[in-house]
Amino acid sequence: MAKFDDDPTLHALRTYCDDSLSAAAMEIDRSGEFLRDVLLDFAEMGIQRLHLDDNQVSADSRSWMRIHESSKLIAKSSTAAAVAVSVARLHTYLLVKYTAAELRDKWLEPTLSATAFGSFAITEPDAGTDVRAMSTIAKRVEGGYQLSGHKCWIGLAPIADYSFVLAKLDSDDRGAQTVALFVDLSSGGVSRPAQEPLSGLRGMPNGQLAFDDVFVPELNRLDCDGFMGMMDGLNLARIEAASYSCGLILRSIELSVERAANREIFGEPLLKKQITQQRIGQMYADYLAADMLTERAVESYAKGDGGDPTLISTAKLFATEKARHHSDTAMQFWGAAGLVMHSDVERIHRDAKVMQIFDGTSEIHQLMLGKQAVRAVAGGAE
Repeated sequence: MAKFDDDPTLHALRTYCDDSLSAAAMEIDRSGEFLRDVLLDFAEMGIQRLHLDDNQVSADSRSWMRIHESSKLIAKSSTAAAVAVSVARLHTYLLVKYTAAELRDKWLEPTLSATAFGSFAITEPDAGTDVRAMSTIAKRVEGGYQLSGHKCWIGLAPIADYSFVLAKLDSDDRGAQTVALFVDLSSGGVSRPAQEPLSGLRGMPNGQLAFDDVFVPELNRLDCDGFMGMMDGLNLARIEAASYSCGLILRSIELSVERAANREIFGEPLLKKQITQQRIGQMYADYLAADMLTERAVESYAKGDGGDPTLISTAKLFATEKARHHSDTAMQFWGAAGLVMHSDVERIHRDAKVMQIFDGTSEIHQLMLGKQAVRAVAGGAE
């Protein structure tokens, strides 16, 4: 199942994941403490900068395929670690593509080296899938913007140094123009309300950000339409979610084979039962399909312009649904032993559920794809 066998960076990553991260994953999950040391190790290997070429966004599709492969490798050992390293790529992607040189010069290298951390804030308590319902507003004032609002379910929010924030411009009307702002979280008026911990992705902090008349300089406005620029970032996050999910399916296969090979039933290993081989065969078929779909989505994203939204939604939907389904299959193979808290199979079962919800729920991707299918078949009717 390994790819890029001749790639020294991915070879080093595979060895690290097999020898160190897999062994640490249970304790990371048990403690829930931020896995800062793991990110420093990744930074030494250059994993956070796989999408960059001389500090510019790479146009080489192979670079983006390496990212897909790296996310699978890491997620197979620790989904929390995979998400934590991928959000650094998301934040530096936005820094390089849309922010002023002054901000890039200050924040790019610290983020790549895991000594500074960003965040990505779109969702609000009363506005998730319906982004136009958000109430965070940036009012134009002399020299910049006055930002007020409340964002939630933000990766790294409790420890982040800065955030990319989507807001409406001057008005809370549904159709108001949007703006994306780079917000230094040391600014006056920023707070971090407490949030209950998530059941999955333990070790990857998640939280809220509140803005009370926070001044944001004009320099910190991203050079893009606010919504479209953040959607560019969200599409990258959706592809990464599909990649993690491919890794989760692979781990589900490994755990299922391990259990079935060592569990005897009626005088022979469970693995020798035809029904067992059929189920594992379906797991592998779904892994191959998810992987190929995600690679197609990656290829589209590497071309620029945010990628093909249909391919990206399809990959995210299919891979995450199959990851959840097959983590459940693995748990069934393990039986009562699979219910043990913080065991590998119980952890991936929780982590796979997160994948169905973050970066656009399965239902919103089904809706978007359904509308496209109806238009294609019915000639425009919805």
